Amino acid sequence: MKPGARILLVDDDPGVLRAVRGLLQDGGFTTVEARSTAEATRLLEAADAPPALMLLDLRMPGETGLELLARLPKPLPVPVVVLSGEASPSEAVQALKLGATDFVEKPPSPERLLTALHNALALGALREERERLLDALAQPGHLVGESPAMESLRQLIARVGPSDTAVLITGETGTGKERVAQALHKASGRKGRLVAVNCAAIPSTLLESELFGHERGAFSGAVARRAGRFEQAQGGTLFLDELGDMPLELQAKLLRVLETRQVERLGGTLPVPVDVRILAATHQDLGRAVKEGRFRQDLFFRLNVLPLHLPPLRERPEDLLPLARVFAAELAGPKTPLVLAPGAEAALRAYPWPGNVRELRNVIERLNLLRGDGPLELRPDAVTAPAGAEPTPRRTLGDKSYREHVEDFERDLIRAALREGESIAGAARLLQVDRGNLYRRIKALGLPVSS
Repeated sequence: MKPGARILLVDDDPGVLRAVRGLLQDGGFTTVEARSTAEATRLLEAADAPPALMLLDLRMPGETGLELLARLPKPLPVPVVVLSGEASPSEAVQALKLGATDFVEKPPSPERLLTALHNALALGALREERERLLDALAQPGHLVGESPAMESLRQLIARVGPSDTAVLITGETGTGKERVAQALHKASGRKGRLVAVNCAAIPSTLLESELFGHERGAFSGAVARRAGRFEQAQGGTLFLDELGDMPLELQAKLLRVLETRQVERLGGTLPVPVDVRILAATHQDLGRAVKEGRFRQDLFFRLNVLPLHLPPLRERPEDLLPLARVFAAELAGPKTPLVLAPGAEAALRAYPWPGNVRELRNVIERLNLLRGDGPLELRPDAVTAPAGAEPTPRRTLGDKSYREHVEDFERDLIRAALREGESIAGAARLLQVDRGNLYRRIKALGLPVSS
């Protein structure tokens, strides 16, 4: 209970008002009183000090308490506890259906009434917290930006978040599609966790087991049963990132899971029911992929129930400074200010940001690594040259072995292919090698696999 929580007493009996007022004040509450529903409505709509809870009698001259509950907006503006001595059981049930939290008969015992009030206030606090979390989607650290596109995106997420509908998130690499998935999961209210799978980072031979799990002995090395990502996301959300890189044969199995809400582990015989919301993301044009035969049309229709496009950073310049400030606070600490040198904002807006939000974060991170004491200063020259665009100095042989020189060359080649192909699958196509073999070389060379 909040100390001194303000309770609105609505009753036409002065004796009841006097008795309940004394009881509540002894319990640490403050009170305000109304002898009609019209007066109660005025106090509820008061902008300066609305009550924390309403204690409502049902039987009153004129409009009754039930009629007041029926015309108030839903959810009710404040928690309501009904206090009545003449209401029938059907009226009590109707009051609860209309949103009242509890029903207390007159004359109430102090313990019963105070318990009802404490419980109603606690429930109201939980509802406020849920609203606060939904509002937090629009705050820095979640979906940052002041552009109309980001404002519309936040509103759409708050509206569709609580549903179980599949969402297809599209946008260029680095625009923040995973952040959108996190926001959708937070808005969903689902009790399970968010489980993310990068379909491009896992070799196709392993992706099926990763998604659906396997039984012991299903294949060489399967020494124990393993739950797949669908089962790990039970009651929560499964985020399929870079869905456009999923092999066709696996797309058919994914479609069956979406239709039946059941998975079959590799080597298993019994289906496992799953309650999972699906979010998918891709930087590819899946409509074109369908026409080219690289993506199943039926799966596309199944996932494209609610398409959600995240525009590139170059199309929302209003978001550049807010994002830069958030990254500066994250990397340099909230007490380190971001200072813009003359011309820096113009340089931010003039640069096309091919790497989108990810590239902007890299710029701020590089500035933070190179800065000394004092503020984090953003200068125009930090923006105009893309990260990694500086010429590579001429390499001397030094004392490295032949194998070390070959591996250095291979790392540079793979990095360049990953940048141009935007994913492991895209790099494999450019280099004309098997994706699984490329994945193993990336691991062996110590390169990051989340590209």
